Amino acid sequence: MKKTGAVLVGSALSLVAGHAAASGFSVSYQSVSALGTAYAGAGVLSENASNQWYNPATLAGLKQAELSAAVHQVWVDTTFEADNDGSFAGLIPQSGVGPGDFEDVEPFVGSLFLAVPLSDMMTFGLGVNAPFGTKIEYEKNWGNSYLTPLGPITAGDLYSTESDLRTYNINPSLGVQLTDSLSVGVGLSYQRLDADIRNAATRLEGDDDSYGWNLGLKYSPDDNNHFGVAYRSKIEYDVEGDITFSQLGANLTNFQAGAPVVAAGTYEGEASIDLPASLQLSYAGDLSDRTQILMGVEWMEWSSLDQLVVESDQLAFNPTENFDWENTVRYSLGVRHAMNETTVLRAGVAQEESTQGTDNRSAISPDSDRVWVTLGAGFTPVENMTIDVGYAHIFVEDADINRADKGAQLKGTYELDADVIGAQLSYRF
Repeated sequence: MKKTGAVLVGSALSLVAGHAAASGFSVSYQSVSALGTAYAGAGVLSENASNQWYNPATLAGLKQAELSAAVHQVWVDTTFEADNDGSFAGLIPQSGVGPGDFEDVEPFVGSLFLAVPLSDMMTFGLGVNAPFGTKIEYEKNWGNSYLTPLGPITAGDLYSTESDLRTYNINPSLGVQLTDSLSVGVGLSYQRLDADIRNAATRLEGDDDSYGWNLGLKYSPDDNNHFGVAYRSKIEYDVEGDITFSQLGANLTNFQAGAPVVAAGTYEGEASIDLPASLQLSYAGDLSDRTQILMGVEWMEWSSLDQLVVESDQLAFNPTENFDWENTVRYSLGVRHAMNETTVLRAGVAQEESTQGTDNRSAISPDSDRVWVTLGAGFTPVENMTIDVGYAHIFVEDADINRADKGAQLKGTYELDADVIGAQLSYRF
C-alpha cells in the first residue's frame, strides 16, 4: 500500500533524522561547514566536497580529489499541552487530558561526499545523504481525552503514535568551469523511500525507488562578489505496501454515518507522493582578504504535498491523509573569517517559514516558524586534512493545532526547540 506523505532521513551510514528542526520533512544537516554560517552562501563556496549538495557548480572550484564525511547529533525537546474544550464527533465533550507526551528522540544524521577532478575544467562529485525524513514517537494516551461509545479515546493517539520515514539518496554530479567567472553543474539523484507511519487506528508501511535531477550555476562578476543559483527537482513516488486497520480503526470507520464497512486486518494498496522541488540562491561578498559576508535564500515547493490517498482493490474506500502544506522560504545571513591559513571562524542566523498552520498542523511531523543561530570553525591540522565543527540552536515558535478530521478533536499547543552539534572531516588526496 502506500505511505503517508513523508520521507525520512537515512543515509548509507544508517542514520536517522528528527523533526522540528527544518520545514516539513526536509533535513538540513548535510554539511557541518555550511551549518556554521546557517547555510548562508553554501551554494557559492567551494570549501570542500559537501558544498556540491547545495550547488553542483561548486565542484568546479575543487582542483584536488577530496572526501568529506559529516555527522550531526540532534537533540529535540518537544512537549504538547492539550486544551480542555475539544469534542468527539462534534457531540461528546472532552473528559480530560491524557497522561502521555513525547518519547525522547536524539537522532544522529550523517552524509558523505566525494569530489574527483577529471581535468583542469571538470570535476566529478558523488553525494550519499538523507535529504528528507522524520523520526518521532509519542507516549500512549496523549492529547485530548474522551469517553465515547467505543470506549475511552485520546485524540493524539488517532493522529500519530510513531513516524519513521526515510530516504536514501545517491547523487552523482559534474561541475564544469566554463570561464574564469562562470561555472555550471548538473546531477542525477537516485532515491529510495521507506515509510512506517502509525497511529492507534492504522499503520501505513511502504517503499519505492525514484529519480530526480539538479543543476546549478556559479558566477563571479569580479574578484569580490560571487553569486550562485541551484535548482533541485521534485521526486515522484508510487509507493506500494500495506495499510493495517486495528480493531479501533475499524470501529471508528464503521461508526461514521454512511461509511463503508471495514474489518480489522491488513490490506494491500498503493499511493503517489511528491517530495518538493527547491530553488537556492547564494551570495558571498569579500569584505577583505580574510572576511566574507554570506547570504542565502532557499525556497521549497511543499504545496506539492497536498494529500496522501491510498488506493486498494481490497477496500471499498480510499483512506486519505490530508496535508495541504504551504511552500516555504529560508533566509540566511552569515560571516566567514579566516584567522590565518589554518583556522576559519563562522557564524550565522537564519529564519525559516513553516509548512503548517493551526488547521493543518501534522502530528506526524509538527512544524512551525523557526530561527537558527549558529557558530562554527574549521581547522587544518595538516596540509591535506580539514576538520570542521559547528553548533546550532533552533528557536521554534509555539505551534497550535486544531484538527478534527479523525473524529476526535486534537486541540492544543506544541512547544519545540532543538540543538545540533556537528563534526566533519575532509581529506584531500
